[in-house]
Amino acid sequence: MKIRNRITLWTSLAGMVSTVVLSLIVFLWGLETPYEFLDQELEIRAQTLAEEMARQQAAGASGNGDTLELFSHLYWARIYDAGGRPLFTSRLAREIELPLKKGDQGYLVPTDIPLNRFYAEEDDQPTGFWNRVFVVPTGGATYQVHVARPVENLVGESIESALMIGSALLASALILIVVSYLVAGRILRPVREINRLTAEITAKTLETRIPLAGNRDEIDELAASLNEMFNRLQYSFLRQKEFVANASHELKTPITLLRLSMEETLQDEQLPPSLQDKLLAQERALARISRLVKSLLDLSRLELSETLELERFCLNRLVGSVVEEFQLPMQEQEVRFTGRLAGELPICADKEKIRRMLINLFDNAIRYNRPGGEIECRTGTGEEGEILLTVANTGPEIEPADRTRIFDQFYRCEKSRSMVHGGAGLGLTIVKRIVELHGGCITVESAPAMTRFWIVLPPDIAE
Repeated sequence: MKIRNRITLWTSLAGMVSTVVLSLIVFLWGLETPYEFLDQELEIRAQTLAEEMARQQAAGASGNGDTLELFSHLYWARIYDAGGRPLFTSRLAREIELPLKKGDQGYLVPTDIPLNRFYAEEDDQPTGFWNRVFVVPTGGATYQVHVARPVENLVGESIESALMIGSALLASALILIVVSYLVAGRILRPVREINRLTAEITAKTLETRIPLAGNRDEIDELAASLNEMFNRLQYSFLRQKEFVANASHELKTPITLLRLSMEETLQDEQLPPSLQDKLLAQERALARISRLVKSLLDLSRLELSETLELERFCLNRLVGSVVEEFQLPMQEQEVRFTGRLAGELPICADKEKIRRMLINLFDNAIRYNRPGGEIECRTGTGEEGEILLTVANTGPEIEPADRTRIFDQFYRCEKSRSMVHGGAGLGLTIVKRIVELHGGCITVESAPAMTRFWIVLPPDIAE
């Protein structure tokens, strides 16, 4: 699960728990509050009735006067003396019988009587009577007052309240989820930006750094730590490239001296044939090592250098001169060349690097071709003015799994790039680096009959 979804989930759960707890408290408080108000009202009414009863008894009245009826209007009321004998029964109590339950707690007695009988503005829902029994000492006597008030169905009201609260909880949950998702996205936006920038940083763009927001928060600390790591990586990569370049440069001279010494020794006519064969094998091994060192030195220079020595020249003429250099190897392999070069095609680029790129491409095209095969080279311009160059040969097909790695250093395909062809596995790596330095791109297409390398250079190098 993504961090954004986890933040949304936990934030929503925390908000829902707190909302549910608060809603329960409000709901329970809402259930108790009406009964508390009713208890207070009934207690005042019982006290008033008891005091009036005490006053009438003190005056010698019977306890059924109009004053008590007035005080008990719309109330169900019965007054008992200390012995439990009824002293007063209100008009409503004479019509409706309600049970007497002694205790300090009120109780609800539901009936089928419509509520609008007592309150004209109410509907015809069934009436309930909220009952309380009070023991009231007053005027030197103690009275037991059973008083009740007609109320609406509080249970139904509670169910409606619960439904309303549930609906509100559902709506708040949806709002909370949406808000949490948006807030989580805003919080994680810098992390996504860091992730994007980090993914774009490669071995060739290690100088790129993640900008700091200046908030001095955990995200800024993460960006600073990543920048420090990139600094260390860049330093290590530069040291590695410098080491390869220096080592290649230092190896070049002794290998050249060894080859010269080996060639001088081979010119001795008195060498035994067996020793001459061994020296020839060693000379061929030295030649391969020399080519490897030269390729490593060229690649290191290309990786360490980001600058180009631009000059104006004709690309097609350069292609023709490189083809002339490969006339002898093509004749030995019986490979024919087909050129489709469009006009002069002047460009402004690094001529020596472009020459090296062409040499590597033609060398591969000859090396991995079949006897009697063909090499085809095409040049031209695209619809937006870009320079197009293709070099194709009739060599073995490159498997799809190998095409994505054919430009990697020292990578060899199992069939077409085996050791029998020689080479160090750096030629195409150098070609790709030269193309990238000029802002272009290179791709490969391969079929059983033809393997083709496509090079596209940006239009700004065209004259």
